[in-house]
Amino acid sequence: MKASFTRRYVAIVTAALFGVVALALPHLSGLAQAPPEPGAGPFASGEVLAVHITLSAEEYAAIEPRTRPGFGPAPKEPEKAADPKRDVHRNDFGADLPWGVGTVVVGDQVFDKVGVRYKGNGTIFDTARSIKKSFKIDLDREGGKGRFGGSKTINLHCGVTDPTKCRETLGYELYRAAGVPASRTALAEVRITVPGRYDKQLLGLYTVVEDVGKPFLKDRFGTDQGLLMKPEQLRDFKDLGDDWGRYKKNYAPSRDATADESARIISFTRLVDKADDATFAKEIGSYLDLDNYLRFLAATAFVANTDSFFTIGHNYYLYLHPQTGKLHFIPWDLDRAFANFGNGKQNMDLSLTHPYAGSHCLTERLLAIPAVGERYQKLLKELATGPFEKGRLLKRLAGLEEIIQGPRDRDAKAAADRRERPGGSPFGAPPALADFFEARAGSVAAQLEGKSKGFIPRGGFPFPGGPGGAPPPGR
Repeated sequence: MKASFTRRYVAIVTAALFGVVALALPHLSGLAQAPPEPGAGPFASGEVLAVHITLSAEEYAAIEPRTRPGFGPAPKEPEKAADPKRDVHRNDFGADLPWGVGTVVVGDQVFDKVGVRYKGNGTIFDTARSIKKSFKIDLDREGGKGRFGGSKTINLHCGVTDPTKCRETLGYELYRAAGVPASRTALAEVRITVPGRYDKQLLGLYTVVEDVGKPFLKDRFGTDQGLLMKPEQLRDFKDLGDDWGRYKKNYAPSRDATADESARIISFTRLVDKADDATFAKEIGSYLDLDNYLRFLAATAFVANTDSFFTIGHNYYLYLHPQTGKLHFIPWDLDRAFANFGNGKQNMDLSLTHPYAGSHCLTERLLAIPAVGERYQKLLKELATGPFEKGRLLKRLAGLEEIIQGPRDRDAKAAADRRERPGGSPFGAPPALADFFEARAGSVAAQLEGKSKGFIPRGGFPFPGGPGGAPPPGR
C-alpha cells in the first residue's frame, strides 16, 4: 500500500511539472524508493566491525601499486617482478593495482581464498607512505560463494584525506535522507597479517561502503536488469553521433549495452545537447528521473561535494532503468565531501543552484524550466528544515564522534608507532564538521531568503584561476 502510494506520488509530481496526465501507469512500478536506513546485517548503526586481512608474503608484495603516477609521491616498487598473468585494475591516474588472493575475516564471517586489491585514484598516492590503504575485496573472484550484506564485494575506505573519519558515513546518510539511492555504511577496525612481516597489525579505522551492484539495484529499484554505468570524465552530456563506441569509454557500462540501451542514452545526450528549449522541456521527463536528479543536485550542493559529477565528472553511477527507460544518479566516494576539496572556507558557502565552475548544460536547462526551478526551491526548503537542519546534524555528529573516538585514537597511534607520515589533502586541512554545519546553515538560509547567491566557483580543476584554489601538481 505504502509503495503504491509513493509511486503514485512521484507520478503526480512529474505530471504536475510538465502538464502530463498519463504518467500514473504500471510501467512506473520500478521507480526507486527511498533506500532503507542502516539497521540490518553488517550495516547496523553503531557497530564497529572487526576486519582481519591475511595475505602470504608473496601475495602482499604482488598487490603493491605499480607505475609512477602523474602527481604526488610514487608508490614504491614491488618487491618482485610483475606477474603478467595476474589480473590488474588500472586506476584513472595510470597506477596498476594487481589482484591478490587472501583470507578476510569480518566479525565471525570467514572468507577464504578471496580476491584482494588496493583501490582508489588519488587515494593511492595520498597513502604512498603508509601501509594503511583502501581495499576492494572480491568474495567470489576465486570461486567462493560467500556474501557480505548480500554482496560479493567489500569496499574498505581508509579515509586518508578525512581527519574526522566521519565524512563518508555522514555524507551517505544525508544523500539517503534526501531520498537519493545511496550506499549504506559501517565502521571497521582493520588489521593485517603477513607471515614474517605483520601479525594482526592494526591498519586503523575504515569506512565499509556498500557496493553499488546487482544487490543494491534490486533493493533500491526492484530490479537489477538495467544498465549500470560508472562514468569518468563525464561532467555533461554531449551528442557524439550515433556510434555507441564513441560513448563507451567515458560512460563505462558494467556490461555491454544492448542496442536499445545505447540508443536510449544517445537520444538523451542529443536532447540535452541540441534540442530547443520547448522540446527539451517536453521530453526530458521521459529520459531522466527528475525527482532523483533534483535530490541528487540538492544533496551534492549541500554537502559541498566538489569532487563529483558537477565539477570533475566522476564519483557517481548512472543507472538506466529497464522498465521506465529513465536515468538515475547514485553518489559514490564521499571522503572529500563537506568542503574537503578546494578552498574549504569558500566551499562552505557553495551555491545551491550553481555548485560548479563554468556552465553545466543539464542543470541549467532543467532549472530554467519554471516548474522545475520552483520545485527545486521548494525541495531545498524542505530539506533545510528536515535532514539538513543544523541541530539535527550536530546531534548526529556528536553521537558518531562518541562511537569512533577510541578507534580513531588507536588509528593515529598505530601510524605513529610505524613512524608513517600522515597522508592528506593538497588543499590543506578541511574544516571541522561542526564548523561546516554552522557555516553551511547560515549560507543555506541566506540563499533561500534571496540574500545571497552563495559561492559560485570559477575556473577548472577544481577551479584554478578562481577563488576555489589551485590544482594539485600534475593533475
